[in-house]
Amino acid sequence: MSMQTERKTGSTEAYRRPGFSFLDWLGSFGTEDIGMDLGTSNVVIYVKKKGLIYPEASAVAVRAKSGEMFAYGTRAEEMEGRMPGTIRIVYPLRDSAIVNYGATSYLLNSIINHSYLRSLFFHPRLIVCVPAGVTGVQRRALLEAAVTMGVRKAVLIDQPIAAILGMGVNTDKMQGAMVVDIGGGSANVSVVSRHGIVVTDSTYEAGLAMDQAIMLRVQEKYKVQIGRQAAEMLKKQLGLLWEASGVMQAAEAAGKSLETGLPVRVGVTGEDTANAMRPVMQVIYRKILGVLQKTPPALLADIRDHGIMLSGGCAQIQGLDSIITKLTGIPAYVVEQPMYVNAIGAGAALEYMDYMRDSLQDLH
Repeated sequence: MSMQTERKTGSTEAYRRPGFSFLDWLGSFGTEDIGMDLGTSNVVIYVKKKGLIYPEASAVAVRAKSGEMFAYGTRAEEMEGRMPGTIRIVYPLRDSAIVNYGATSYLLNSIINHSYLRSLFFHPRLIVCVPAGVTGVQRRALLEAAVTMGVRKAVLIDQPIAAILGMGVNTDKMQGAMVVDIGGGSANVSVVSRHGIVVTDSTYEAGLAMDQAIMLRVQEKYKVQIGRQAAEMLKKQLGLLWEASGVMQAAEAAGKSLETGLPVRVGVTGEDTANAMRPVMQVIYRKILGVLQKTPPALLADIRDHGIMLSGGCAQIQGLDSIITKLTGIPAYVVEQPMYVNAIGAGAALEYMDYMRDSLQDLH
């Protein structure tokens, strides 16, 4: 995919462009163009006309008996561990793919129909970020979910391309750039040139696997059972700082004693979190090294100049950037707004929406 695109110079001229229909031209007036980053842990929406970034958790609350879905997003996520057994919290996206089609449709429809996002006159046009290398079946599932949202046009864009656009990198002067996107369900490592994705690799060992590893570590060492949200808090507060710099920190987490069954608070050290996360991080490090080894030599100098760009929620783990820098010998840094950069990039691509092929045509 080329990252250089002709700009439109006016609505009438765009309508005259071959392949650009009258409905496209008519719909460009008043439509809400939306960029979406659909992740395992979070859905992030960028609305072009409002300049709005709207994040929601990728969660749905379901009544176990009837199967009725009645809450979505952050509201549903906050119910986890606090509701009776008659209510289940469903995460319809796993490893950056749809695993529960009905819940995904409900989640996306609920977000799009939010009062701030609802278009008054026309169905929205949509650009959705997808992981590089996603299968045709997964792409089709995303497009079918878009159909249930009533979108008029849907375009899929690879996440590494969206990330580069969201970072504001000058692609005219760029030969190559490396993006490491570590989210909840997957970690994606890509080298991008001005002509598209050159090398990419991914793993499902990512943020949620880190949380599970921390939960297990606390349970085995302290005989205390903590929830996923408590583990995520420890990951954010302590991360890999102990492994990166030897600085010892500690944080408290609330849980249930496995010995007494009573609520307790336990002190967890940075050494605990670093040791727990190490197996997951080793997989990600191997992916980074593997992609660098496959990168054409002509691009490596530019990557060294630009550095390794870290995006995604887990890019903010303390100590991660310095560890990757030591491992590769290339400066690594966290980009601005790492959780939202893909959606921002999709929003930047909305400028060229009139020239992009409608991915919904692939369903016919």
